[in-house]
Amino acid sequence: MKKIIILLLAIISMNCMAQEAKKYAIKSGYIKYELSGNTSGTKELWWDDFGQKSCEIEKSTTTTKMFGIKNTEEKNMCTVLVKDKFWVADYIDDSGTSGTMPYYQDAQDFASEMTEQEQQEFADELLEQLGGKKLGTETLGSYSCDVMKLMGAKSWVYKGIILKNEAKIMGIEANEEFVDFNPNAKVASSKFNPPTGVDFESISAQQQQQGLGGLMSAFGEMGDMEDMEDDDDDILPVNYDFDEFTEVIENCDMEGYRSFGKANSDGIYVATFMKGTQTIAITLQADKNIDINNAEYKAFKPFRAHGHNCRYGNLTEEDGTALLVEYPSHSMILLIVAMPGMSKEEMMKIENKLQF
Repeated sequence: MKKIIILLLAIISMNCMAQEAKKYAIKSGYIKYELSGNTSGTKELWWDDFGQKSCEIEKSTTTTKMFGIKNTEEKNMCTVLVKDKFWVADYIDDSGTSGTMPYYQDAQDFASEMTEQEQQEFADELLEQLGGKKLGTETLGSYSCDVMKLMGAKSWVYKGIILKNEAKIMGIEANEEFVDFNPNAKVASSKFNPPTGVDFESISAQQQQQGLGGLMSAFGEMGDMEDMEDDDDDILPVNYDFDEFTEVIENCDMEGYRSFGKANSDGIYVATFMKGTQTIAITLQADKNIDINNAEYKAFKPFRAHGHNCRYGNLTEEDGTALLVEYPSHSMILLIVAMPGMSKEEMMKIENKLQF
């Protein structure tokens, strides 16, 4: 069950926090970091349009030691983001990737309907849901920063910009602290042109196919790997076209909720609906690999409705409820997760709106 929750949080955190209408509260500027710990070197960031455009250059060396074996990795990389487009140039390997970030417009639409206060309330609620917390405020140089802790990292944030970060995960220490900061500095538009000197391979198509697969990988590296206990199993795809799944989701009118992203991860389909400024969410997962006889689902109350075998129950580790609906003709089980929880009648109303 935690896999579903992590999928949901991954969508929210990777899009709302990183791609809302204003990523930073400062229109433009430049910052340079000194890196320390297992990684030494420098990182520079230029941005404009409140973070809708950015250019980051990192030159560093990372040294780790495991089982007595020392490993050293060099990094010389430039990353340019312009709204939903990105280019990443690796000057060590003389390679580059480019593409389009999924869910960008969903995040823009979601954030544009909120006031700045509502966006802050949403961010605070999300931080709490992810297990993080605010530790107060501290001054770095002449800048008053919000100090927060999340997933083993402690960050000092000034108007959306991290001025200092300390992290120690699995014995690997990674720290960064600003040594030069020029908020509101004018940045030349050429800074946000695609990097030169390498050939770029587009990965947009792969991203759209894999959807949350990439997010799961990135998020899983930071989380508890025990939450991914089933990831090694072979994944069986559902017998249902993803375009048809997308059409059903887009035509589903959930009063008070907004559609917030759809994804295909190796034949497992996921969609999310969000409500208001808090982390009130409904997640839908169409999956052939769900075992209805596992301990948690087996405790759910079975019943039959709308021609389908169903199960309803409370989540044991989360503040929510779940409804499982079997679709034998599509070789799939639809898992609907509501956080916070809903009654069986409310969840059946959601299932009835979905015309699979």
